[in-house]
Amino acid sequence: MDQYVDFFPELALAAALLLAALAAAPLFERIRLPSPAAFLAVGMAAGLFEIAPTADLSVVRLEQVGAVALFVILFQGGLSTGFQAARAAARPVLSLGIVGTAATACGLAVVARFALGLDWSIALLIGVALAPTDPAAVYAVLRGRSGSERARTILEGESGFNDPAAIALMVAVTAAVTAGHASYGHSVVRFAEELGIGLGAGIAGGLLLIWALRATRHLEEGVQAVVVLLGAVLLGALTATLHGSGFLAVYIAGLLLSDAWARQDGTQHAVPEALSTVAEPLVFVTLGAAFAPLIGLGDIGRGILLTFITVFAIRPLVASACLIGSRLDASDRALVSWGGLKGAVPLLLAGYPALDDFDGADTVAATVLVATAASLVVQGGTLPFVADRARASEASAPT
Repeated sequence: MDQYVDFFPELALAAALLLAALAAAPLFERIRLPSPAAFLAVGMAAGLFEIAPTADLSVVRLEQVGAVALFVILFQGGLSTGFQAARAAARPVLSLGIVGTAATACGLAVVARFALGLDWSIALLIGVALAPTDPAAVYAVLRGRSGSERARTILEGESGFNDPAAIALMVAVTAAVTAGHASYGHSVVRFAEELGIGLGAGIAGGLLLIWALRATRHLEEGVQAVVVLLGAVLLGALTATLHGSGFLAVYIAGLLLSDAWARQDGTQHAVPEALSTVAEPLVFVTLGAAFAPLIGLGDIGRGILLTFITVFAIRPLVASACLIGSRLDASDRALVSWGGLKGAVPLLLAGYPALDDFDGADTVAATVLVATAASLVVQGGTLPFVADRARASEASAPT
């Protein structure tokens, strides 16, 4: 009975922290920092001052909560991007989202190993965790901006594809570093298996959701949206049960469903969008609070250094290579190169090593947390300016 009664103060504290995060977002936007920076700041402060209810939650439970939230965020991301827009930019999106993710992970791992002197196992895990851009952060910064539509579509599409790719890669790498070198070959197979099953399930699930959308037209306003959203979560969970990428499945389903849903009633997107708005601060606050107490001086230095190397060297090189033949002008290329924000997904990945009791799990989590915070400040604070410059360049270009 005591555990039941003790739950309510913890629930009140959790709700208060989420409200504080949402209230802080406009204040951060006044100083040109994105809302995810506010969410993460509140979470880190709660963790450092030991007032977060996450202290009594296991890493497994936190990762499970984050996974459900990411299902919602990615599904909404697919709905927002739309199939037609994603298809028009498919080549750079897939190149950045899959090849670019692997290249970024390798580059960061090399830097962490030789510049920071970390063991290869820790370096690889940090590299993979920091490789993906983050949908919540990218959508928050670009939402309502006047930047180039094609560059924005590429950034949003990239974040939708590279998160599932990075998660599948993290699962494979974690298995390899905890089981030994003999498992590396199996990990490559597992990575391909997750993406392959996720792709197939996403296409099949998206078609089923389109059918469900048409079959439930008679339902009251809002109820249909809840049915579709629950169907997306079911799709993600079933795909993961089959050892596929549930995150890729829900994102592809969102892409396929977007245009059909908009033709029927565009206002129905409000339900998944509202839940996505709640899911974003939930992930940032809970994981920020959980990892903040782990930070040491060494982690601060490593995280900041990796952020600057990523922003000014690795990301521009990878983006330039992946955008070859994309016919983007210089301003759009600059926007894509600068738009690789880190956020909730790197934090989610940073907790994976702890699930397998990896010895360097705390170092991975703390370093990734610092790097994520630095990325939100450096890139998130300047990306709106870069987006507006890209739009101005596009408007002034001769037609």
